[in-house]
Amino acid sequence: MDNFLVVTAVGTDRPGIVNELTKIVTQTNCNIVDSRLAVFGNEFTLILLLSGDWNAITRFETDLSVRSAQLELITFMKRTSEHKLVSYEGQISVKLDGKDAPGCIGQFTEYLATKNIDLCSFRTKAKSGYQRIEMLINLTSNTDYIQLQQHFDALAEQLSLTIRYEHLEQY
Repeated sequence: MDNFLVVTAVGTDRPGIVNELTKIVTQTNCNIVDSRLAVFGNEFTLILLLSGDWNAITRFETDLSVRSAQLELITFMKRTSEHKLVSYEGQISVKLDGKDAPGCIGQFTEYLATKNIDLCSFRTKAKSGYQRIEMLINLTSNTDYIQLQQHFDALAEQLSLTIRYEHLEQY
């Protein structure tokens, strides 16, 4: 039976650092199930979902604990279980652009949280007083898409943001 481990590594961005981490994955006989990499300022953040038997995951945890200091990384690890896929009817991509304003992102995410709507991906970028927000939202049969769109359109207008929607196929 596979075991699963979520790993987050943060450190100074430099060539070869991701390779050093993937070497540890390979050497411990683990498998990368999912991953995300982002650079913030001069720092990179890598998030991995690993799978492997109990011994492989335990070895990875031990090896990374030792190597993270050598690689000048801050790392966090947490055991987890395999993600149970929910059958979604589809997804919607929402993109917002406009003047950067404190708290505006929270107004969109608060609506999703209060309506128990699944936000599966989220990205923001602010520069020189402008921002871009990109959200990927999972839709179920209980999601009132028209109400969501009306609420988001009103928020976007209130915050002077342009908004675009794209319906994506069920995955």
